[in-house]
Amino acid sequence: MSALEFFVIYKAVSSIAIRSLRRFVRFLYHDLRVFKAWSDRRFSARSSITEYHVGEKKNAGEVYAIYLIWQPAGFPWYVKNTLSALNDLGINVIAVVNHPLNDEQLSELRRHCAHLLIRDNAGFDMGGYRDATLFIRETLKPSRVCYLNDSVYCFREGLIDLFRKLANSAADIAAPFENHEYSYHIQSFCFSVSGRIFLSEEFKTFWQNYLPVDSRVWAIDKGEKGLSNAIVPIAERIDVFYTPDHLRPFLLDLPLDELQRLNRYFPRLVRHKEGELQKLSKSQLVTELCRLVAIRSQIHTGAFLYQRFMGCPMMKRDLYYRLQFSLDEIEENLREVRENDDHFGDILADMQKKGTGRDLSYWNMAKFAEGLL
Repeated sequence: MSALEFFVIYKAVSSIAIRSLRRFVRFLYHDLRVFKAWSDRRFSARSSITEYHVGEKKNAGEVYAIYLIWQPAGFPWYVKNTLSALNDLGINVIAVVNHPLNDEQLSELRRHCAHLLIRDNAGFDMGGYRDATLFIRETLKPSRVCYLNDSVYCFREGLIDLFRKLANSAADIAAPFENHEYSYHIQSFCFSVSGRIFLSEEFKTFWQNYLPVDSRVWAIDKGEKGLSNAIVPIAERIDVFYTPDHLRPFLLDLPLDELQRLNRYFPRLVRHKEGELQKLSKSQLVTELCRLVAIRSQIHTGAFLYQRFMGCPMMKRDLYYRLQFSLDEIEENLREVRENDDHFGDILADMQKKGTGRDLSYWNMAKFAEGLL
């Protein structure tokens, strides 16, 4: 056997082994968990809510915010920023915590919310959204409901304005971001719905039927995308705050050389190679930059553009973990778009501690490749 033949066979066997490992991982951490969640619903009446507490911050209005929290080590600055901004606007907070709280954490959180649900993390954030939605439908009469989770860094500057838009929007669905990748959907880490949508049969049916599975793939496909499939068709108006169309006028105001420099703001997977953008005219370049923002999750592709030009107060916490940017690129871009913020050190330390998908064990890398981590 020649060296070339051996190499071809080796590559083929390796490819089969990798595919088999990924399929086995998906079976263990997705398929079996779907079956378990279905069995639990069919044969067990156990609630995923382990504790309920009345909060100390009740406001007279009928706007509510469901805020999903996973912070076992304590509440960091971006969670406190979120709670403070919601409190300042008089929005009633329903905190949903997916882990046990010690007495100090419980006391701190109760000061900022109207209701507090502690649960066992079944179904992750979408499972928490479900529990809180059903809780509101049984006990309250909201005029509008905001849905938020702590997967984003929330900067103080601009946050109240963003939450005010969510709370006061006349649209049936309001959100900072949408996603056109594969299929259209509203991104679930931050959005709000009108009372009409919240009380609709479509919304009620979706949450009653939604199966909380401990799988990230399920939460995205059946949860985030499934929710949009249920409510987007019945929405009379959808208001998305940060879009390429909103970004375009800011880009058109820039000189050509500055537009070319914006390539560094894009994640590695969509970023152009050095010199490629120099071949485009200004109008072509603006169109291309807007296209790059639109093709994937826009809080990732437009992470720094929306912050710099539109004052977006949110940034995904997984930009480094999901191999979108290096730590040096994140630091450099942040210092340009958010020069007055004092949390750069916290952000970089947080990201470095978590690492990237390449830092995982081989087994977890297979889970990461399947979208399960």
